[in-house]
Amino acid sequence: MTLKLVRVDDRLIHGQVVAIWLKALNARRIVIVDDRTARDEFLREVITLAAPSGVDVEVLDLASGTERVRALAVNSEPVFVLMRSPLVALHLREAGVEFPLLNVGGLGAGPSRKPLYRNISASPDEMAAMRQLESMGTTVELRIVENDRPVAFKSVDK
Repeated sequence: MTLKLVRVDDRLIHGQVVAIWLKALNARRIVIVDDRTARDEFLREVITLAAPSGVDVEVLDLASGTERVRALAVNSEPVFVLMRSPLVALHLREAGVEFPLLNVGGLGAGPSRKPLYRNISASPDEMAAMRQLESMGTTVELRIVENDRPVAFKSVDK
């Protein structure tokens, strides 16, 4: 398994991802699975330019991203997978992509979103998706940066 980290972060590529997570993971490829970003040429370009030199970035919609992540999961290349929502992570698992850990690092606040930990909030559908992932054997952790103490989702799921 070479999926170094599967992470939910609604900002996708930003300073913490580039400066901290990529270095900690030693990954040279980022695969973003997000329909909205895949459809928006300008946003794809901005996201791709945010990655450091030497790191390949692929921005794919849900269907093609699922197939690509499945193929990369059995490859020897270390890969960092990013998505905006735990609903995408659940789709990947239901499609047969195995990953033991889902890192949730950024989900913004908003109407009908429950605050969980620091800058992480979740909608009822996202909460249900994280519960389902845990029932399928994927540990869900809340951790913004690599050197933070991970907080188990089940400890804040009240």
